[in-house]
Amino acid sequence: MTQLRTRSVPLEQLARLIRRLDRRQKAALIRLVPELQTIRPDELVLPAGQNDLLAYFEAKIAALPETCPLRDNDLFLGGLTVAEFFAAPEAEQARIWDVAHTEALQTLDDYEHPVRSDAVPAR
Repeated sequence: MTQLRTRSVPLEQLARLIRRLDRRQKAALIRLVPELQTIRPDELVLPAGQNDLLAYFEAKIAALPETCPLRDNDLFLGGLTVAEFFAAPEAEQARIWDVAHTEALQTLDDYEHPVRSDAVPAR
């Protein structure tokens, strides 16, 4: 708990700064730090032993080359770069996501999974 207290003053200052940002600046912050979208408030208090496990997997993830954030000129969705996608109107972004999602589902539906000859159905 002392670790949290020593960090709380800078975090409170950071929170005040973030509150002053407008909506576009906050969206840019999320684009720069995408993992902010996946963190839940209940992760603040973890059961005993979970901190070591979390640190282990965070180190593994950080070591992966594909964890670096996307840059504005990186190809993103629908043939658009990251900057072009986020500059598009929200309705157009939603349409592009829907198309990409539909294409991914079709690809997954068309995939045939190899099954052993002695396999039994799960149900």
